[in-house]
Amino acid sequence: MSVAKRVLEEAIELWNSGDREGWAALYDENVVWEAPGGARISGLGDLKVKYFDALLEAAPDRVSVVDSLFAEGDLVAEEGRYRGTHTGTWRNPDGAEIPPTGQSVDFPFSAIFRVENGKIASIRLYYDQLEVLTQLGLMPAPARAEV
Repeated sequence: MSVAKRVLEEAIELWNSGDREGWAALYDENVVWEAPGGARISGLGDLKVKYFDALLEAAPDRVSVVDSLFAEGDLVAEEGRYRGTHTGTWRNPDGAEIPPTGQSVDFPFSAIFRVENGKIASIRLYYDQLEVLTQLGLMPAPARAEV
């Protein structure tokens, strides 16, 4: 098994257990995180606050379920599902806030991680923002076409 894949497996386990400092120890100080809508976080300090803390506050029961991990050199691709109950304020990296809806979310995501010198140096996260907003009850469900 590649070093990069082992690092990711450990990071996922620590994320799911809520071990912020253990999780953060696997990231480079200059890590860059990117997500849909132009969201970007630079640096480990901001990643801990604007990502780990923010999502833990938004859904204390949150968990990432891995469907598959693929490693090639220093890159790891993850396919998975994010699940949780929106019982706290959801703070986006840009400062926008979504008050608790009490709704559960369960949506697929993909992410590409680059690991350098045994630390995660970058993350590109992909997910359907409209699906998340619909599950939170903030967007109407799309109309179904009759066949």
